[in-house]
Amino acid sequence: MDKNANTYRDLATASAIVNGKTELGEFDVFMCHNNQNKAEVIRIATKLKEKGIRPWLDEWELRPGLSWQRLLEQQIENIKSVAIFVGKNGIGPWQDLELGAFIREFIKRSMPVIPVILPDCQQPPALPIFLTSMTWVDFRKESPDPFEHLTWGITGKRE
Repeated sequence: MDKNANTYRDLATASAIVNGKTELGEFDVFMCHNNQNKAEVIRIATKLKEKGIRPWLDEWELRPGLSWQRLLEQQIENIKSVAIFVGKNGIGPWQDLELGAFIREFIKRSMPVIPVILPDCQQPPALPIFLTSMTWVDFRKESPDPFEHLTWGITGKRE
């Protein structure tokens, strides 16, 4: 019973934190991904929200009929980090467009740029040169726990 109560309390606290960030228009991490990896990225984004981390995910934030590029340009100032997800299909065409703008902005602001290797990526991924110097989060491994590692990269706080 205590475990269930603690879990419920933790989820309620995380929800309140995310709601507060929503009111302020703040995001903790931009989820840059290939659409072929959408299901896995949504699963990770949902888990991040359960930890009080607010992800910017196109499916959740882009209003149909509006320019996604313009919206991203408006919101980039309110996003604190970027996670670049790479699966077996590599980096998608839209990721290339997103990456250039985000990398320049995040490096200029000294914000985290986190390459994330998804479980279905069998070979070492072909990352753009500027990402190879960044510390990866590797969901193909059990240790260190990839979700905790990603959370640390986003928040700067180690659990």
